[in-house]
Amino acid sequence: MTEFIMSALPFIIIGVCLAIIFANYHGKEKEEAVETYLTEGMCLGMCLGVAFSSSIHINMGLGISLGMLIGETIGILIKKK
Repeated sequence: MTEFIMSALPFIIIGVCLAIIFANYHGKEKEEAVETYLTEGMCLGMCLGVAFSSSIHINMGLGISLGMLIGETIGILIKKK
């Protein structure tokens, strides 16, 4: 059971990431677009996730997925000026 959860976790995380992205772009047609650092946070999160996963010797896919999720969550909270 643990192996199944560890193998399915990256796909679940990617699904959550897609849900965040679609929810972010859903309301942009009605009101003025608010610029965020979503894509920049996602890219930096993936890079840091790879570095972190290789340093503590966990699955690379899990590190990339978690890094992307954390990075885009932080990036969506920061508004561009």
